[in-house]
Amino acid sequence: MIPSFYEFMMRFVNEEAKDPISRLANAIHDDSSFPKQSQDFQKISNYMEHSLEYSKLISVFDEMWQRYKFDYLD
Repeated sequence: MIPSFYEFMMRFVNEEAKDPISRLANAIHDDSSFPKQSQDFQKISNYMEHSLEYSKLISVFDEMWQRYKFDYLD
């Protein structure tokens, strides 16, 4: 079974870390409205682009989406 992007990102949650990947994972973890079941780039990307919470993390999202896609969708 293919994990959702949310499930993929939960591997990187670390509340004490300050690196960009952990910051993105922590933000997603703490966001109760995040589309947790989605594997759809457009849906997740649109959600993140319309949220100020993620404005500085969009490039990290793009990088992690490529990793997710390579690991699970290609």
